[in-house]
Amino acid sequence: MLIKGIKKGKTIELLQEIDFPDNQEVLIEIQEPKNFWSALQEFRARADLESFDDDTFENVRDKSSGREKGIRIGMNCWETSPF
Repeated sequence: MLIKGIKKGKTIELLQEIDFPDNQEVLIEIQEPKNFWSALQEFRARADLESFDDDTFENVRDKSSGREKGIRIGMNCWETSPF
């Protein structure tokens, strides 16, 4: 389980609830948050970027606008635009 918290003196305030009874002893492993650069370097070391070619992301994006373009011709009337 990975839980974020904020250190305040000898107390660590958890940023979410955990399912442990009060006064239960727990072990904590401390990790410093990574900055963007170190996270990027770690990703590059793990990812197989050589396997990507020019067609890898060819059909990922939906090129439609998701709606028809229209022109308002009255209070509640719309006409489909030929553009």
